[in-house]
Amino acid sequence: MNVINLTYKSANCFLISADDGWVMIDTGWPDTFSQLLQLLNQNNISAYEINYLIITHFHPGHAGLTQNLKDLGTNLIMLENQVAFFNKLNLFYKKNPKANFKDITTSNNIILSDYDSRNFLKSIGIDGELISTPGHSDDSISLVIDEDCAFIGDLPTYSMLEAYDDIVIEDSWDLIQQYHVKTIYPGHGEPYEI
Repeated sequence: MNVINLTYKSANCFLISADDGWVMIDTGWPDTFSQLLQLLNQNNISAYEINYLIITHFHPGHAGLTQNLKDLGTNLIMLENQVAFFNKLNLFYKKNPKANFKDITTSNNIILSDYDSRNFLKSIGIDGELISTPGHSDDSISLVIDEDCAFIGDLPTYSMLEAYDDIVIEDSWDLIQQYHVKTIYPGHGEPYEI
């Protein structure tokens, strides 16, 4: 699978190809849209080619440019358990307006159940699934590509399981491993093999 890593301000954003364009995983910080556009340009990709967006969890460094992309026609894909959380990010930035954050709206949102995500992703050319992987936050999800890789956001690394001693994190990793992934793409830091 072709994965393009767009890293800036310590946050990883990833692009993977779909049948009709690109799927982006996470967006980075608010008020950095020009940096994102520059990184896309360096990879000969137009922001208009990003047809779908997946946010691993609705924290500022991962969802800060969500609405900027939606304004260009990008569809936000969410699992049902994430719906309540994007509004919390909106409320946070109403209290902290310095970051030039754009409220995330309900338009162009595709809301899926865990079960529906496989069928939807298949319809756009991706063999994988969106799964709920709490541990960093209650709305954390991962995109797993069958027998290939997983995009995990801020789920603590597999090598740190013993240090956390947290059954929620262990359960999330047990679920990820059921897909026989080899490469992990975290929200911060370098990809690693598992």
